[in-house]
Amino acid sequence: MNDNDASGGDALTQAAHWYARLQTLPVSARTLEQFFEWRKGEGNREAFDAVDRLYRQTGTLADRPAIVAATEQAMTRSAAPPSRRYPWLGTMAAAVVGVIAVGLTTFAVWPSGGEQYATKIGEQRTIRLADGSKVTLDTDTALTVAFAKDARRISLARGQAYFTVAHDAARPFTVDAGGTRVLATGTQFDVHRSGDRIDVTLVEGRVRVSSAERPVAQLQAGQRVIVDGSRTSPVQAIDTTPTIAWTQGRIVLDGMTLEHAITEVNRYVNTPVRLDAPGFAEARISGSVETGDIGSFTAAVTAVLPLKAQTNNDGSVTLRP
Repeated sequence: MNDNDASGGDALTQAAHWYARLQTLPVSARTLEQFFEWRKGEGNREAFDAVDRLYRQTGTLADRPAIVAATEQAMTRSAAPPSRRYPWLGTMAAAVVGVIAVGLTTFAVWPSGGEQYATKIGEQRTIRLADGSKVTLDTDTALTVAFAKDARRISLARGQAYFTVAHDAARPFTVDAGGTRVLATGTQFDVHRSGDRIDVTLVEGRVRVSSAERPVAQLQAGQRVIVDGSRTSPVQAIDTTPTIAWTQGRIVLDGMTLEHAITEVNRYVNTPVRLDAPGFAEARISGSVETGDIGSFTAAVTAVLPLKAQTNNDGSVTLRP
């Protein structure tokens, strides 16, 4: 579709043409530029929203013959060969509408059927999905988002993410992390994937956790379950505040062993802290530090344990007696 295709007819007819065009592959960067340019025109944003509402309410645009004709023309002209079609194409327009609604200016179509997001070491990022859900990615995290007509799917490849899920009973929200699956419809929860270990912590609502082999648990608010390979922990009632403190840029150390605390601190930095004192690995420490703040962490450790912090040439720090 080009600018001339969208110039004929009233705004609603043009909007229907764009609506259909954005449901087909390929959707080029040029096409998106043309769409956003068209949307700036007087009344065009409102027309596009009206077409979207009509389709969502009725599943058809048949009450406007001109719109039907424009839709069919766009679908015919833009249709990809059968070998290039994907089962989730029917929801692409809704995804585009959602992206526009939250003010984004780009729309990425991935051949795998989803949008990919990632953070670097020390970086955190919050994204708003097309359905209104929010996902906050912690340091060194990667995930893929794939929405379909009857499902919302997230694949967590690595790292940690906090999910605030918009309620939609007709489209369950599923997070898959290495074979462990978390199923929700509207809730808030945290998933941390580290190797074969998956920690699922529920803050609000309810979720069902299962693995490839068997159901694992039905969690209620304030509960956590850990799946580590073939082993599954009992459901634990916990204070969720320390688990999700990272969303506020902090690490809560209360009751952690020194070895565990160092592992957590090192997740946020490229120059790690090392412990050259095996006898202190199980020592317990308390308090909290900002993510990425090695100086405050090592100062706190050396204040309560008979250890010294040595800064190395590469910027890393070694704790030793």
